[in-house]
Amino acid sequence: MARHYEGYARSLAEFQVVVFIASAVVDTALVLARPHNLDPLLYGLGAAMIVLATIATLIWRHNVLFQKFSLLLPLVDIVGIRLTALSDDTMLSGAGLVLMLPIIWIAYSFGPWGFVACLALVAATSPRSFLIGYANFDANDFTRLVAFPLTMIIMAMAAGVSGTRIRRKRAELAVQTALTEKAVRARDDLIDAVTHELRTPLTSILGNAELMQRTSEQPQAVERRAGVIVRNAEQMETILADLLLARSTGTVQLSLQCTATDLRALIENCLAASRAAADAHGVSVEVHASAELWAEVDPHRIRQVLDNLLTNAIKYNRVGGTVTVSETHSAQRVTLAITDTGAGIADAERMRVFEPYYRTESALHSSQGGTGLGLGISRDIAQRHGGDLLLVDSSAAGSRFELTLPLTPTPAVARTASGAA
Repeated sequence: MARHYEGYARSLAEFQVVVFIASAVVDTALVLARPHNLDPLLYGLGAAMIVLATIATLIWRHNVLFQKFSLLLPLVDIVGIRLTALSDDTMLSGAGLVLMLPIIWIAYSFGPWGFVACLALVAATSPRSFLIGYANFDANDFTRLVAFPLTMIIMAMAAGVSGTRIRRKRAELAVQTALTEKAVRARDDLIDAVTHELRTPLTSILGNAELMQRTSEQPQAVERRAGVIVRNAEQMETILADLLLARSTGTVQLSLQCTATDLRALIENCLAASRAAADAHGVSVEVHASAELWAEVDPHRIRQVLDNLLTNAIKYNRVGGTVTVSETHSAQRVTLAITDTGAGIADAERMRVFEPYYRTESALHSSQGGTGLGLGISRDIAQRHGGDLLLVDSSAAGSRFELTLPLTPTPAVARTASGAA
């Protein structure tokens, strides 16, 4: 049971206040009824222990360490009650009835081991004359020696069983609640991610559609813009299909469908999709890459990454700026670098740009919208491919992101795999 819960602190205080009130009533009755028979030292010591336990509970009930050792609290109450009872009558009548309160609390809250510790403490604080009474059993002592202890044990056992069942149900409920909260968070994260990814192709579709409406271009230019619209609409359809798949299967992280893919063709498609936004910002885009560059990747996911990087490079660039896409590769890996001429990212923010929902100060104060999800999603996609996405340089002259991916072993194998797919 978690001792630091607010509900446990409240229950602890309520229990101790009840013990204090019950003890105060019984002790006051003892003082009024037989003041000359009381042992002042034992009475004062027992009452002081209960008062101090009550004060400590009211002050420190929210303290984690105090809750951790809260078993000591009813044990202190038992000793205090026993001392006040002994101060009146060594045969333990009267105040001994109050013992039921801490014993039942221990059995309910701490289970069998707490109850055993409680019984051991009761036996240890019982006078020798009380224990001898069982050896010299008298029918007149049946209530005191048999009925009362047996009733207390039965009630404590019932409380212990109830407490164990409640704790078990509480643990099961906590597990179910945690699973439900995890599922809700996963669903929300997926919806946020898909919503973010839909924004890029939708922006491209709207931008090219508006240009087609406002200008009278040559049929070839219209056909080119229509092709951009169709490709981005297909990308949106793929993303929506992924969302429906995740909803039906309960999968949060969508699986990769890797196939041999020409990265140069992907770059060209992304450039065509972002051309309208680049023209609107007066940004020119340059590509320095091989005419044909094959890699074993999921084309839809890698396009999401490239779209995000190009969109950011254009959106946060200066008017009349430049975006450069360059490529370097070895026998095993390829690195695509996207460099812009924007304002850059502050040193203190570079380590956080891949955190979900994080947006830099300049982005927050700009007129450009965003959720802060794109770079985190893009890095996750790159890493799931066995590559990575890094911010390798950023200054007042601009930023440079590098996307590293594994290459297909040979172009021939790549084309065969692509044909098989």
